[in-house]
Amino acid sequence: MSLIFLIILKYRGTIKHMELLKEIQKFKIIDSHMHLGIGPNVLYYNYSDERVCELQKKFNVKISICSHCISIFNNLSFQIKEIEKAQEKFGGYFYWNLVYDPNKALKSLKIIEDNKSKINFAGIKIHPVVHETKIDSKLYEPLWEYAESENIVISAHTWSPYTDNPKQFNGNPLLFETVLQKYPKLKIILGHSGGKVSFYPEVINFVSRHENVYMDFSGDCIYPPVFKMVIEKAGKGRILFGTDMPMMDIRYHIASVLAADIENSDREDIFYNNAAKLYNFS
Repeated sequence: MSLIFLIILKYRGTIKHMELLKEIQKFKIIDSHMHLGIGPNVLYYNYSDERVCELQKKFNVKISICSHCISIFNNLSFQIKEIEKAQEKFGGYFYWNLVYDPNKALKSLKIIEDNKSKINFAGIKIHPVVHETKIDSKLYEPLWEYAESENIVISAHTWSPYTDNPKQFNGNPLLFETVLQKYPKLKIILGHSGGKVSFYPEVINFVSRHENVYMDFSGDCIYPPVFKMVIEKAGKGRILFGTDMPMMDIRYHIASVLAADIENSDREDIFYNNAAKLYNFS
């Protein structure tokens, strides 16, 4: 039996294979955290942009919000060419986060300003770990000012500081506390929501105090009870569905939401409605 069905069995009880497939088709999905391209130090099996798009559509993903790996790990300038290629190939299926590198602030903002009206622009991606810059660093202030004034959603890689990798401390989501004191209208998505089950309660408590902060549980931590925890502590409307494809298998994340002890109306919000409202998708 696959891990996907073990997740369902553990948290929700017996459900037949065909029933699960039918249940997935009840829900339309926005994947608010995924990628195209290949990042370093990751093993990809049979990768292609076409394969990623095929899998997303197979599991009823209607809109994918993508941060291209080439702009996160390699070269800011190349992202526009790759996005243009993808838009020519896939039409309007993908929406795009353009990357802000705090070590190249002016260049980053110029690329964003010059191109946001030319592509299916969704928002701005930051990766404090790759760029080795703490979330509360002054190097991010040009972005906070720009995003707040332009009402642009920021998607941030976040992770638990309780880790053996000291660079992950740069992405501690609790560092947004001082940022939001100065820029309270910022709209922030906590990518991975800290990434560790033991850290989730602290992050949920933080989110409950800030109405414009959202959570996605993309990545390698699959924990269905967290969805009910967020709804009970921070309220409805705060969770976005995300996968971290192609690094992760979308089926695990769909199974996690289906296995959660929540109402189907909550699943509809998580899978689609919350992101549609945040990004003003019709």
